[in-house]
Amino acid sequence: MARQYRLISADSHLDLNPEVWIHRVPAKWRDRAPKRVTLPNGSDAVACDGGPPNSIGITRNVGVPFEELPHVVPKFSEPVGNGSPEQRLREQDRDSVDAEVMFTWADRMFRDTKDDELYLALVSAYNEFLAEEYMAVARDRLLPQGTIPTTGIEDAVKELKHCATLGFRGVTLTTFPSGRGFPTPEDDRFWAAALDLRMALAAHGGGRFGGFGGAAGVHRGDPVFNYPRIIHSPDNHKSDALDLLFSNQGGKMALGVMQLAYAGVFDRFPRLQIYFAETMAGWIPFCLFMLDDNYRRYQPMMRHFWGVEDLERRPSEYMKEHTLWGTLYDPVAVQGRQAIGADRILFATDFPHAAGDWPNTRKVTDDMFAGVPEDERHAMLAGNAVRYWHLDE
Repeated sequence: MARQYRLISADSHLDLNPEVWIHRVPAKWRDRAPKRVTLPNGSDAVACDGGPPNSIGITRNVGVPFEELPHVVPKFSEPVGNGSPEQRLREQDRDSVDAEVMFTWADRMFRDTKDDELYLALVSAYNEFLAEEYMAVARDRLLPQGTIPTTGIEDAVKELKHCATLGFRGVTLTTFPSGRGFPTPEDDRFWAAALDLRMALAAHGGGRFGGFGGAAGVHRGDPVFNYPRIIHSPDNHKSDALDLLFSNQGGKMALGVMQLAYAGVFDRFPRLQIYFAETMAGWIPFCLFMLDDNYRRYQPMMRHFWGVEDLERRPSEYMKEHTLWGTLYDPVAVQGRQAIGADRILFATDFPHAAGDWPNTRKVTDDMFAGVPEDERHAMLAGNAVRYWHLDE
């Protein structure tokens, strides 16, 4: 019998000490694999293949009083959120959380190596550890996202299929499937395979592929679109057109949507859905209006100067029908659910990061969803996640 879910965090984090999973890396690569290092202030960090240390950061200190956060020295030895899968289940129980979709920082750190063979070995080893040693403890509650490499479409499709075989319900993209910072025709192989495999696709943070820091692949500095032509406008705009015209006035978080829409991806794959995690959602009603209004005003310029063809539908229609959005404590999003769509909002705890409220999430949700009809409340707290990750099967 399928588990009955009342509260699912659609965006939690798994920031493990590499010593926990490094045994999965083939011996030939192990001395160049990620290692725990100590920063001058005593904080733990992780370095990969001689690359710069990646601090685990103060954001991984849930439950610490806000006034004390500036003084925290982050360590993997801190107990909350850094332990075994059995410990993670106990932490869920303490917070009245039934399951967590988990995102990892490891995918970005792996790309610190310039050796693609090592990079691919790390991605595969980490995915195998997560599937066979972590989520295997409770596959209906521990839901880490698989990592997709950024080395090209062949590797992306191969690892997508590997993730499906391992039992992942979803994967995270840090670039477009080709590894570029803009959509390409070859990405269609990945979108088609994901639909065939019924894999839930996600991008984390910032409403774009690459999140808050931009694309995490080998093509940093890519434009956001592969424009058919570039003819500078009379006022000599040299900015990236799509970014310029649709990323201001509330549209910046929807850049990933506009990239896919202008590339015709949603037209070719009408069943394709993308989940953008940790974006919040209170901004979406205004954004939907601004996308359509900017399109009305500026699409003639896009067509004339950059050779970008008109969309088949309004930008807001693509956004409302093909995307889901992850939000932490955001009462404004709940107030705007009629414009956004209650079936498009997924609540998250961000555990074990400081942006969450563990172990008091129930108090937060009671406040955030006060007065909301039960069917809509359940959808945003659990039902939408159940549907997207096929947890009822």
